Amino acid sequence: MKRILHVVMILVLLLGLPGAASQVRAQTGSDPLVQAQAALSSMTPEERVGQLFLISFDGSEIRADDPIVKLIQKYYIGGVVLSEVHNNFTGPEGTIEKAYALTSQLQNLSYETSLTVHYTSSSTAFFPTYVPLFIAISQEGDLSPYDQIINGLTPLPNEMAIGATWKTDLARQVGSVMGKELSALGFNMLLGPSLDVLDVLHTEGSEDLGTRTFGGDPFWVSRMGTAYIEGLHTGSN
Repeated sequence: MKRILHVVMILVLLLGLPGAASQVRAQTGSDPLVQAQAALSSMTPEERVGQLFLISFDGSEIRADDPIVKLIQKYYIGGVVLSEVHNNFTGPEGTIEKAYALTSQLQNLSYETSLTVHYTSSSTAFFPTYVPLFIAISQEGDLSPYDQIINGLTPLPNEMAIGATWKTDLARQVGSVMGKELSALGFNMLLGPSLDVLDVLHTEGSEDLGTRTFGGDPFWVSRMGTAYIEGLHTGSN
C-alpha cells in the first residue's frame, strides 16, 4: 500500500508539473505511469519520505540560512504552502512581483539540489531525483480575510455569490481566471474550492461556513464545484 501511495503521488507530480515529466520522458517514453515508476525507483528512501510533506514557513524572501532551504536541499520536501498569516506576501505595492520572485526562488532551490552530489547514510553518492515543488495557496475569493493575495490579482467573488447565480458557466469562468493568474505566479496547487454543503444556518454566537461554500444543495454544490475545477484546469493549462 505504501508503494502504491508513493507511485500515485509521484504520478500526480509528473502530470501536474511538466518540468519533471520531460526529464523522465526521454528515458521512459510517454506513459505517465512508467514515468512515475521510473522517478520513484531512482529515489532514496529519504527522498520518498520527503515528497510526502507540504511545509509552511515565515517570510517573503529566502536567505541561505533559512530553515526552508535545508528542508528542500537536505530533506527533499514535496512542496510548500504560502499564506498571508506567515507573511509570505507583502503589499500593497509589488505584491505579485515579489510573490513570483519567491515561487521562482523556491523552484530554483529544488532544481539546483538535483544537480548537487548527495550522500546516503551509508556514504553512497547520488544525485537527487528532480521533482519540482508543489507550491500551494488557499485563495477563496472576496478578498480579505480568505484571500491570501489581496493586491494585484483580479478580485473574484466568493463561492456563495457564484452559487447564487445557478450558472455553471460563470463558475467555470471564475475558476479559469483564478487558475490563469495563480499559475502565472508560479502556483501549481490550489487548496480549494470548498465542496462542503451548507446545512446549518448562522445564528448569533455560532459559526458556519457561510459564503465559503457554493450553497446548501448537494446537487448544485457538486455541479458548481465541478465547473469551477474545470475552469481552474483550463485557465492554468
